[in-house]
Amino acid sequence: MKARIILCCFLLLFVNQGLTATSFNVFQTYIVQMPGVGDIGGSIVLTVRTFVSLVAIFFVSGLYKRVSLRLGATLAMLFTAVGFFVYGIADNLLLLCLGSILTGTGYGFGTIVVVTMIIGNWFKGHLGTMVGIAGMGTGLSSMIMPVVAASIIQAYSLSSAFMFEGALALLLAGVVGALLRSKPEDIGLSIQDEPDAYAHKRGRRVVVGATSIGVHEKRLMLVCTFLMGAVCIVGNSYFSVLLTSSGITFTAAAIFTSIMGFALTISKLLTGWIFDLIGTKRGSIIFFTLFFVGLVLSYLVSRVGSADAFFAALLLGTGIAVGNTGVSIWALELSSPSHRLKFLRDFQVSFAFGGFVFTMLPGVLANYTGSYGITYLLFAFAVVICLMLELRVYKKHGTQNK
Repeated sequence: MKARIILCCFLLLFVNQGLTATSFNVFQTYIVQMPGVGDIGGSIVLTVRTFVSLVAIFFVSGLYKRVSLRLGATLAMLFTAVGFFVYGIADNLLLLCLGSILTGTGYGFGTIVVVTMIIGNWFKGHLGTMVGIAGMGTGLSSMIMPVVAASIIQAYSLSSAFMFEGALALLLAGVVGALLRSKPEDIGLSIQDEPDAYAHKRGRRVVVGATSIGVHEKRLMLVCTFLMGAVCIVGNSYFSVLLTSSGITFTAAAIFTSIMGFALTISKLLTGWIFDLIGTKRGSIIFFTLFFVGLVLSYLVSRVGSADAFFAALLLGTGIAVGNTGVSIWALELSSPSHRLKFLRDFQVSFAFGGFVFTMLPGVLANYTGSYGITYLLFAFAVVICLMLELRVYKKHGTQNK
């Protein structure tokens, strides 16, 4: 049964985050070429989706107090499916924005908050690995869907590609609706009744928290997640531009970006597994260090060209996965059951808001300095601050629990 639950979480992220955001950049080249859209219109389409998803995340706790996780997750996938169908018939900017409103709603209500709540309901421990496996749905989508969509566009049309992804989202929504259960009690089980294949192993360190951190510590974690959102979302979005503006060819930049996507996918699983094995604090020190090095190497790409681009892509993808997986693990470990949904909502709002606020920073700094690299150097220092804040909160929380 637990395998079925994780499959549903994987599919939720594959559709609501992967199709909607991570792999959507393949459509952007074609959208800006549509009559009456252009570059500004293309940016508006993305901005509308980002803004709507941020608003939806803010209200996610209110939604799931009224409907079950199963129903809400299925509805979110249906919003995504309908949004792609609207994209498919769109011949003007207004309809494209309507599609963005629908897919942004699916993203906000049906991604990491609901996935983390489902995992918290079904698993006693080994949570890091489970969050990592579910998170791979986003990475897999970013690896295969751009290729599939590009092939359909070239063979048929842009509308056909949108319709295909809408039909895929609709099909997978049916699978999730049929298989997912919000909690073990829905089928007459308790979380203790469900066998944990890893319970006998030493090293299972990531577990659901029993108490919540204090107000001050929560504020520190909100600062941490805000900065992580900026680094992860913006750092990912501008990596290809960083490469091409540093003299790297478009073909080579595409290869290095794919390497980053592959590292992101694998690291989501690896991060959760390592956190389970040695604990969140020790695991964070390891992966945040790799993240820091990846950001510094990204800065150096702007100075020396492609010499270190491979390792920059590899370590940057590894670090971005830590941010995505870490936010969920922090919310699970640092909150009590009664506060968990609110913690998840607040951490995810902070993460998304960080990305939203700093979206324009690389372009502004590049305009004044002539390089996108300075942004990545600033982000490297931000990662150090994030690690210090996290370790401080975990140290105090651990002392209080003792």
